[in-house]
Amino acid sequence: MDHYSESPRKLSRLRLKIGDLEEKWQEMNEEWDDWGNIQSVEDDLFPLIISTHAAIEDITTHLILAYVVKDEVAEGAFEYIYSGMSQSHREELLVKCNILSNETRGKISRFKGLRNKVAHGTFQQLDWYRDEIPEKMDIAFEVLDSFEKAFTDRDLIDAIEEGEETL
Repeated sequence: MDHYSESPRKLSRLRLKIGDLEEKWQEMNEEWDDWGNIQSVEDDLFPLIISTHAAIEDITTHLILAYVVKDEVAEGAFEYIYSGMSQSHREELLVKCNILSNETRGKISRFKGLRNKVAHGTFQQLDWYRDEIPEKMDIAFEVLDSFEKAFTDRDLIDAIEEGEETL
């Protein structure tokens, strides 16, 4: 039976992916047409929003494995946590286990609204200001940065494990 564990190599790839997404966002934010022409970045913005949300989903899976399961799991169990559980169920589990705060869950939800508009909207055009794109993207990367620290900051790791801190 194949097993899955939180290897440093797998987490390192995830951190590189997050860094790459954040760098793309910073470049896009600097290049955006201040006159309100979102079409100048739309072709790159939509996939970036979807990829950023996918990174949040990925890392919540890793948080469950690292802080709830705390051991290697069978490949089937990993697949269930990764693909079988909805994102809202992963977040709820992390909140119930005192790993994720309701405040952070609210931030994820706020960003998810933007992602859903992009992923499920039909012929809707985003508006840079009305849809609060800079604020919501910054929130997403704030969340991802705090999640990354849950794997790299020894003091935070200890505090989470002892129930003294939430993300």
